[in-house]
Amino acid sequence: MIKAIFFDFDGTISDARDASFESFVRTLEDYKYKFSKKKLRGLLGNKTYVIFEKLGLDKKYFRSARRRFYRYFTKAVINGEIKLCVSVKPLLDMKKDYLLVVISNSETRFIRASIKKLELKGLFRKVYGADRFSSKDKLLKKLFKKFGIKPLEAVYVGDRFSDVEFARKAGCVAVGIHNKCSWSSLVKIKKEGPGFIIRDFYGLKKVVGKLNDVE
Repeated sequence: MIKAIFFDFDGTISDARDASFESFVRTLEDYKYKFSKKKLRGLLGNKTYVIFEKLGLDKKYFRSARRRFYRYFTKAVINGEIKLCVSVKPLLDMKKDYLLVVISNSETRFIRASIKKLELKGLFRKVYGADRFSSKDKLLKKLFKKFGIKPLEAVYVGDRFSDVEFARKAGCVAVGIHNKCSWSSLVKIKKEGPGFIIRDFYGLKKVVGKLNDVE
């Protein structure tokens, strides 16, 4: 019986890929650092320090570069440069019966700013950003205990292949979501072997209904 649904945010709830990419570009250019834009696009969705590390940025700049990136990214949110990936109407219905929680590689304050801009306040019980955990699977396991649920009573929904991997490590149901704003290709998501693949939250509602034998 599914009791809780955990969500990635960027690329799953919010279409922020372009805003994220441009914010990284501006940040790295401010440091007059040469990098591959193609490689950067492939790294989007990871924690900021992972992206900087993979691009070869000197570690002494990580902290200041991270702050600078989130200033640009948050400004993009405030300026309305993000939008919803798909309709959240099914989530508004599901909120009555399920615990809805966000676990994202973006900073908590950034996610909250995005939630406010997208008018989603009150939809999620809790929000956990990258500043509040070391890895998603470890946090999921802690939250299962905190909320008094078993791993198989929870679903994790994400648009990246790594989200499927984290869900599997945590022992919960892995649901990959793929549409126009996903950050991983459908091929990569399928390769990780999610329990289900959906295009939108209407699909999620059907999946959870199926798992709970609800018509």
